[in-house]
Amino acid sequence: MNTEKKLSGEVSIIGDKSISHRSIIFGSLSEGVSKYSNVLISGDTLATIEIFRSLGVNIEIVEQNSVIIHGVGLQGLSKSENALNAKNSGTTARLLTGLLARQNFASELVGSTQLTKRPMGRIVNLLKDYGSNIESDNGFLPIRFEAMASSFNSINTIVPSAQVKSALIIAALYHQEPTVITEDIPTREHTERMLTYMGVGLVRMGGSITVPPNQTIKPCSYRIPSDISSSAFLIAIGVLSSERIVLKEVLINERRIGFLKILKRMNANIVIDNIREVGNEVVGDIEVSKSDLVATKIEPEEIPDVIDEIPILTFLASQAEGKTTLRGAEELRIKESDRLEAMKKFFQSLNGNIEMHPDGYDITGKQDLDVGVISTEDDHRISMTALVANITLGKKILPDNIQCIDDSYPSFFNDINKIGGEIIE
Repeated sequence: MNTEKKLSGEVSIIGDKSISHRSIIFGSLSEGVSKYSNVLISGDTLATIEIFRSLGVNIEIVEQNSVIIHGVGLQGLSKSENALNAKNSGTTARLLTGLLARQNFASELVGSTQLTKRPMGRIVNLLKDYGSNIESDNGFLPIRFEAMASSFNSINTIVPSAQVKSALIIAALYHQEPTVITEDIPTREHTERMLTYMGVGLVRMGGSITVPPNQTIKPCSYRIPSDISSSAFLIAIGVLSSERIVLKEVLINERRIGFLKILKRMNANIVIDNIREVGNEVVGDIEVSKSDLVATKIEPEEIPDVIDEIPILTFLASQAEGKTTLRGAEELRIKESDRLEAMKKFFQSLNGNIEMHPDGYDITGKQDLDVGVISTEDDHRISMTALVANITLGKKILPDNIQCIDDSYPSFFNDINKIGGEIIE
């Protein structure tokens, strides 16, 4: 490992992607003007912004990643002349499926070639079962919506997915009676937190959320917390080769810190302080330094809270002493790429070793990986994992696509520079 140069510095990472999407959505559906700073302006969130502009919402992007949204209220959207393009964004497509199913006009939702391979049936079929007039390509994009009055009093998400749950909550905002949405396995609750902050009287009890009828969404303004999933890449650099890296005002929502919990179990030097609340979410400063990592067992019930961090976690496991096992991650096969298959190819490309299973893997470290070119499958998280390997191992390990990083973390290279990271090309 390249240990000649220890990296250090303080970084304020761009805003959380999940919260940025929801700020745009609920700001657009609020009755008044909302102002958000530190918004992630990326390929994915721009897709959401452009769709709401097409639906008649005035959204201004001002300097330094701030947006001003002139909300039109739940009933104020207007028909678009063109198809609504979610581009590469699964969050956009799934959440807006719940919204478009409740409009009094027809619309069509399309996406990139990559997005058309990702399943949308998990939400489309639920809404169709309860009377929505939706047609899809066998559960995939494009999706066509016709105006039709429909609702449900109670519904189960069936799959443990925050996106499915959020789509159902958005649809329920249009109902005339209270709606109970249940999930068998709790998932991330950014939608519930934000709507509560914006005046919607949601009630959460155990695995159920009750959405009251006839709600008004109030506008709000705040700084969006830094993205914990993007922070994971700098945290990885920190635990492998840094003197001290501090990431400021990072989202530390309990359902988003599975990565940190697993790293702590692997003997990582991580401290969180300056903990406080912003916009009904918890944030804190994360300090990391070089650590001697040890292997761990990652259980199926941990997967929902670490789903986006598994590529970088897999690389970290290859640099930890002992055998790390991971199971219950079959959901990774339908992300931006088949991320389990992509990580198998990742290690094969570098003459490393990983034993694959249908829902996970076994990997033994520490591995002395070779140089090589990584096939990213146009997946931003695979691309950034390759660059973290490059920086921390001091070897020419390069992704075949860095453009896809703009989907979630366009300031990645700037932040790498701030801590003194050098990519070997």
